Amino acid sequence: MQIQVKFKKDSKEQGIDKEVQKLDQILTGKDTKFITRTYNYLLEVELEEEIVKGPMIAWARNVGHNINLDEWEKIWTENWKLTLSTAFKENQYKMFYRWHLAPARLAKMYPTLKPECWK
Repeated sequence: MQIQVKFKKDSKEQGIDKEVQKLDQILTGKDTKFITRTYNYLLEVELEEEIVKGPMIAWARNVGHNINLDEWEKIWTENWKLTLSTAFKENQYKMFYRWHLAPARLAKMYPTLKPECWK
């Protein structure tokens, strides 16, 4: 009884997934190539976590909420398809990596940086 109450409370507060995930499919699926499928899944998950870069964290701080990897992928694919112009694509890279911020402005945001130093 207590477990059911705790589960209902957690599912409302934290949004426990009731849908079948990829790992659930692997664990309940066929026994053939089980280790290979599990290993490949774990590699995918680990690589997704490694994709998060400093600029993503900085943008999340500026925006005020976390931007998940799916949203980043959508942004990049839309921007990539948006134009064939190399100048615009270069501008997109500069915006993503925050190169558009001049050293003087960065020094105001982060007092430990020198206003004349480009990293």
